[in-house]
Amino acid sequence: MQTESKSNAPKNKINALILSFIGITLSLLLICFDFIGEPSFISLIVISVLVGIFVRYSDSIQSLSLLKGELILKDMKDTEASVKELAKAILEVTETSSHAIMTESFDREAKDKAIEKLRKLTT
Repeated sequence: MQTESKSNAPKNKINALILSFIGITLSLLLICFDFIGEPSFISLIVISVLVGIFVRYSDSIQSLSLLKGELILKDMKDTEASVKELAKAILEVTETSSHAIMTESFDREAKDKAIEKLRKLTT
């Protein structure tokens, strides 16, 4: 799956440039022949650029909600899962350390396991 998205990256880049160029060119032609006004021209330019950006990064998009104004990339989902896992490991280390402060019985083995897990996650 990774190799497929990497091989599509140059095609997506070229397609995005072509679509944006066509949209901008058509917008310029329409304003030159007085078919549209300046606000419509600016809107068409912005839409052309946004379509180009969307096509360029279409293989990286996890979900898109125009009504909410929300764009979630696939890499962000992976990063979010990694951050949650790292947070759990930090919480585990903190809990074993605070356990030593609150009670006399200190579980050194649990703390060492938690620290080792945290080291694995950060490397």
